[in-house]
Amino acid sequence: MEPSEVKSPPKKILTPSLPCLLDQEDQTLFGDLGPFYDQRFPSNDIKNGISYISLITYPDLIDEVEPYEPIYTPKENIIEECLRRENERVTNQNSLYYRVVYDCYDTSPFQDIKQQNDPYYIVKSSDDTTLVFESRFESGNLRRAIQIYDYEYDLVLRLDLNSKGNMQWYYFSIGNTRKGQKYVFNIINMVKPNSLYNFGLKPCVYSEKNARNKHIGWIRDGQDICYYQNTIKKSPGSCYFTLTFSIIPENDNDTVYLAHCYPYTYSDLCKYLDMIVYDPRKRNRIRRKALCQTLSGNTCDLLTITSFNNKAESHKYRKGVVLFARVHPGESNASWMMKGIIDYLTGPTLQAKILRDNFVFKIIPMLNPDGVICGNNRCGNAGVDLNRCWIDPSKKLHPTIYHAKAMVKQFTEENEIVFSCDFHGHSRKKNVFMYGCIGKNRNREKIFPKLLEKISDVFSFNDCVFGLQKAKESTARIVIYKEFGIINSFTMEASFCGADFGKHADFHFNQEHLQQLGHDFCEGLLDFCSPDQIKVKIVIEELEMLNPFEEEILDEQVVDETDESRRRKRSKKPIVKKRTQIRPRKEV
Repeated sequence: MEPSEVKSPPKKILTPSLPCLLDQEDQTLFGDLGPFYDQRFPSNDIKNGISYISLITYPDLIDEVEPYEPIYTPKENIIEECLRRENERVTNQNSLYYRVVYDCYDTSPFQDIKQQNDPYYIVKSSDDTTLVFESRFESGNLRRAIQIYDYEYDLVLRLDLNSKGNMQWYYFSIGNTRKGQKYVFNIINMVKPNSLYNFGLKPCVYSEKNARNKHIGWIRDGQDICYYQNTIKKSPGSCYFTLTFSIIPENDNDTVYLAHCYPYTYSDLCKYLDMIVYDPRKRNRIRRKALCQTLSGNTCDLLTITSFNNKAESHKYRKGVVLFARVHPGESNASWMMKGIIDYLTGPTLQAKILRDNFVFKIIPMLNPDGVICGNNRCGNAGVDLNRCWIDPSKKLHPTIYHAKAMVKQFTEENEIVFSCDFHGHSRKKNVFMYGCIGKNRNREKIFPKLLEKISDVFSFNDCVFGLQKAKESTARIVIYKEFGIINSFTMEASFCGADFGKHADFHFNQEHLQQLGHDFCEGLLDFCSPDQIKVKIVIEELEMLNPFEEEILDEQVVDETDESRRRKRSKKPIVKKRTQIRPRKEV
């Protein structure tokens, strides 16, 4: 079935009442959080990145990045210190301000007549040091900010639309800053029981003044970082978690953006694809079409990259490769990897031309545009995890997955698909690694990850997991493996933090590293499908010589992908890294 555009359902999506974020006593302090329409976007009338109505501007992409940004070393006893502060707050309630200074939905009490682009809080005078919060921009998701002390704020993240939680991604801005003043932020409704913030991860920070005056883009910054369980009831027997950190701005009266990872919005993607398809050097290497319309009426793009020539017959003899990214909106690092892949495949190098001459690449760079636009962490606007819908996706509720699966089915009828990969970000492990499937020939599915380890400085074969997990049976990886018989069906995971080995050990990944990984991925495909198979044969020999303990692990078909206890048990043999440099080539 040919994927086609579908009619958009009504744009305005009514969300049900939000689940109880706080217990009854705390509700009096934090207020009622539902029900509501998503009023940040009028009538949810978002068609694409150009017509999207943004209440304020958001950061421009700046290519220059710091090559090495060290991870944070937590203070000794930092968790005990945070818990002590929590207890002090409970016993000294009268000293706390509990002053709501931002809410992305509620009417502001600080002004009589509010225009659409007015901030929630209006600074009264030059002596007023209250921060001006904002998140009513694309991918922003701060629901509420409560001032606790002069320079400390509790922050509540908005739940994924129509869902009951999934808070991890955050993206908001602060204004009216004071140079050299320490500000403390406590995000109080996180849900995961553990986080890389306790193992060195820092928030992403962007200063408008530094960008304008020094051409400095997103950096990693923050001190006093800690992630711990708080006392706010989530449900009977369970509580939320707090991420706390402090920021010291470099400029007075600056606007500073804070995010979980380097943002990559739907508008960023649209501008990037416009630039490529209108580039006279690249437009004959790529075709862009609408896969479908999303639940909110946005276009989900489908890219075809190959060598387009007058001989259409030659296309059907080329092997097929299917790539997806950004099914989980909060995993923006996946978009940076995908950007690196698209840049490489449409580039001028001889290696890229060889790939285009021998393969047809079908790429969906953003499977969940609605979630990305609205600042969701995991779900689409229907409130479900779209990467759990691949077995039987609904054409109405999960249109991007429905049409993506139809595209794969049609593609298998036209070409032999030899490879599929879905790109993600990982919140609890370091390094870059893969989840793969496994069949009777246990080494076959491990060849590509082992090849990639030899090319990339940050890819860890030892962290890869191979299996057909019951809990993951409705994901893209396993459905494509089982239903379409694509042996090399993978999920690529990049840590939100960084690496724990090699020259990048104890440093954060940045946009450049992630894009380079996309380049490395393409070079891995080149080695994987090389006619002489020299490197593949070497890798097969290495896999056969692995520790026998490997076979013992692989006897278990159902494994837990989040089980950290198996990390680095696969091979005790030292890994020799061989860096493949991407050198400029003559335009072809």
